[in-house]
Amino acid sequence: MIRSAKMTDAKEIMNLSIQLGYPVTKEQVESRLERLLNHRDHGVFVFEKEEMILGWAHVYGKCLIELEYAEIGGLVVDEHARRQGIGEKLMRKCEDWAKNNGWQEMRLRSREHRLEAHEFYKKIGYENAYAQQVFCLKL
Repeated sequence: MIRSAKMTDAKEIMNLSIQLGYPVTKEQVESRLERLLNHRDHGVFVFEKEEMILGWAHVYGKCLIELEYAEIGGLVVDEHARRQGIGEKLMRKCEDWAKNNGWQEMRLRSREHRLEAHEFYKKIGYENAYAQQVFCLKL
């Protein structure tokens, strides 16, 4: 079952985020979920089976001067539950959310080394449209 995330999902979302390679604390997830769940331009969904969260996805709308689109902020499926269609179901839920909120295009970013993820995205219909570098400055 796919449903909207709840605050009580924070610990399981944290564990899945760690599997993805993003160390985060439960308190950080709770703080971020509180902001995201109350923002109309964000959707956070979980795949739940037998009261266990096996994956999560975050989608948000992005409006820039030159263009607008919905973007996947994150997608992770438990390493023991991959290749069962969960990721695709979560992606389709995000696409539905985007359509229902008036967005005309979906985008996502995936790190260079995540070759398996790239193949997954291609398999479900996404095309690699851009090559870019991301520059950061800690504030």
